[in-house]
Amino acid sequence: MQRQAPAGFVFTVGALGSHSLHLLQSGQNINQLTPSYFSQGSALTESVPNPLYGNGGVGSVGRATVTRAQLLLPFPQYTSVALADADTGTSLYYAFYFRAERRFANGLSALASYTWSRSEDDLTAVNLAGSSQISSPSGPQNAYNLKGEWGLSTQDVPNRFTTTLTYELPFGKGKPFLKTNGVLDWIVGGWSANAIGAAQSGLPLSVIQPNNNSVIGATYQRPNATGVSPETSGSTVDRLNGYLNPAAFSQAAPFTFGNVSRFLNVRGPSSFNVDLSVFKTFKFTERVRAQFRAEALNATNTPYFANPNTTFGSSQFGLITSQINNPRLLQLGTRITF
Repeated sequence: MQRQAPAGFVFTVGALGSHSLHLLQSGQNINQLTPSYFSQGSALTESVPNPLYGNGGVGSVGRATVTRAQLLLPFPQYTSVALADADTGTSLYYAFYFRAERRFANGLSALASYTWSRSEDDLTAVNLAGSSQISSPSGPQNAYNLKGEWGLSTQDVPNRFTTTLTYELPFGKGKPFLKTNGVLDWIVGGWSANAIGAAQSGLPLSVIQPNNNSVIGATYQRPNATGVSPETSGSTVDRLNGYLNPAAFSQAAPFTFGNVSRFLNVRGPSSFNVDLSVFKTFKFTERVRAQFRAEALNATNTPYFANPNTTFGSSQFGLITSQINNPRLLQLGTRITF
């Protein structure tokens, strides 16, 4: 829905959604031990004579002995079997968005938009290029229960606000004020101020533990939830040395699967950025112009912290040790067009 408002503003409210089936997943190891064998426990790690020894076995499956688990795999002659581009993925996305726009008039243009959304899927091995904040396990915890991977998407961002603003100062030739004085026009005329801002929620966090289940062919293992909230209180700066509460988790034993979801409903640090600039345009002739630019990138000098360490059991679990964006950057420049 759109609504024309006074002063040249247009307001838009909308909703959208999508449900996708048979999405491609790559790298899924289908050579994982069937959970019905887990009751054998540590016996699965014992060495037993290898019937493939001397009969074509190569690498680790060509040795005289192998683990009992290896011989119980669906394809015991291989250590792993990656199913490339399996069409087993499902996703769900829905969003509401609000937009306010003022098209350029009287020296002013403005645009602001806000989106609330939710994205869920059961995809693994999904990463978005160019973002070090996004990570996903390289395969399912349990290849026999792909629906157990259902949860927030790697790229789920529930809140995002963006805005842009351009304002030409009303001074100098062709403007309401000081338009007849040539000297003042060179000093105060031709100036414009610009702002670009963006703020968004952090991305969901995925907590894993040291993999006790590599012997059964699992690519990773999640811990168990204790019922305590994993989220700590305070600002991001206050939580740099304890962004996650370790009491919320316990180590899942070997030959079991942790019950923590693929992604927590706890997010990494949010981001906030404002870029400011001022331009001054000089007109020498009809064809020759020059523009002076002064720009401040990350003008508020607000750090965008990286996600915390999410390997439960690590000495750095829950610690944030770096930031992603650059500190405030000031740059000056001149452009001549002819």
